Amino acid sequence: MLPASWICVVILATAQVGGEELARLPPIDESTAVDLSDWNEAAPALAGEALELGEELELPATRLTTAWLAPGDANGFGVTDFDCNHTWLLGYDDLPPLNITPGLGLHLWAGPQELGLPARVYDLYLDFSWRPIDAERWGLSLGITPGWYGDFERLDGDTFQLTGWMLANYRLGPHWNVLGGLAYVRQLRSNLLPVGGLVWTPNDDTRLELVIPKPRLVRRFRTDEFGSTYWYVAGQLGGGAWAIADDAATNVLVGYTDLRVLVGIECFRFSGREWNLEIGYAFARDLSVDGHVVHSPADTVLLQASFAF
Repeated sequence: MLPASWICVVILATAQVGGEELARLPPIDESTAVDLSDWNEAAPALAGEALELGEELELPATRLTTAWLAPGDANGFGVTDFDCNHTWLLGYDDLPPLNITPGLGLHLWAGPQELGLPARVYDLYLDFSWRPIDAERWGLSLGITPGWYGDFERLDGDTFQLTGWMLANYRLGPHWNVLGGLAYVRQLRSNLLPVGGLVWTPNDDTRLELVIPKPRLVRRFRTDEFGSTYWYVAGQLGGGAWAIADDAATNVLVGYTDLRVLVGIECFRFSGREWNLEIGYAFARDLSVDGHVVHSPADTVLLQASFAF
């Protein structure tokens, strides 16, 4: 089985650009890899799905992710996202490894014209994740992500954003795992987001993640000598917050949030390669400036994809 302490590497490398902050909360173990991915790049999400049973996986270190939200009409808001990150392990024989993941992100925006938003904003972040407790029945994972997010016209307190999370789990027999914790995320007005729930694994091929903020139903439909492939349906919180130049001397904090329903397929290879494809529907979309909603774009469709090696 894949050691639970290593699953963090899979998660940290899975910074889904739609909700990157929550995208880096690690799953608890190989049988309950919860995908809270992408609640925006500030909070880690329970991402990554190493479900292989009795097989030793090589873990990918580099991950490339892209997403596209259709812009719609002139009052719509379209987004094309790119993210690239790489994970290193730092550890000693008697301590769990510390996962260190630097990453770069680019977000291309289209509309709405009346808001005068920049054509692009950037992410520059450094993820740290550690699982200090990894017992048979329970465990504890911690993470923190300092980063710079904005158009980089000028750097100030809004550009630098610090996010973090704490997540504990307790196993109730072979099929149930209870998760609970707290995430500090960038795109929410209150910043604090409770995370957790129940993960039910009735058999080797099925997992139901009744977890906030990304519930999922995962089903394995193919296994061969190269690896396994899964389909899933999921809900997801997307968005982010970026410091944008308002005039010659000040920045404003522009935030974007949405809710998403996704259908996806993902493939894990024993060689360490992974890929993921998703199609979805985004609704409850809001654009805010310094915490005040200024525009609510129409619902739209989205496509997401990632590749890790």
